[in-house]
Amino acid sequence: MRFRAFALFLIVGLSITVAPAIAHHALQAEFDTAKRGEFTGVLTKFALINPHVRWYFDVGKNGGIEKWELIGAGPQALRENGMTRMFKAGETLKATYAPARDGTNTGRVVTFTFSDGRVITLYHEDPNNPNDR
Repeated sequence: MRFRAFALFLIVGLSITVAPAIAHHALQAEFDTAKRGEFTGVLTKFALINPHVRWYFDVGKNGGIEKWELIGAGPQALRENGMTRMFKAGETLKATYAPARDGTNTGRVVTFTFSDGRVITLYHEDPNNPNDR
């Protein structure tokens, strides 16, 4: 009986510690961080969810609307920097992003430019060149 209880405890303990390691992924596996794309679109939803913040856009293209999703870091980084109230559904933003490797309308946000000219950088590859210029 003790062996079974120990084995069950061991299995549960290992599954709890292994799950986060399996779930984590490399940014470069999903996005081509060496490339940049950009669009100007209307923010339809801003989601402060774990593990990554998400911005959803309607982008006009060829007379129609394309749906885009940009992904950022975890929500805590935005909360700590007082940036959670900067994004409002309905506003138009210019976005620069690292494109998804699978070709979908998804990207890793690099910068947002607001209508008043403010630019915020949320990701950069080179710490000595934070604006990727």
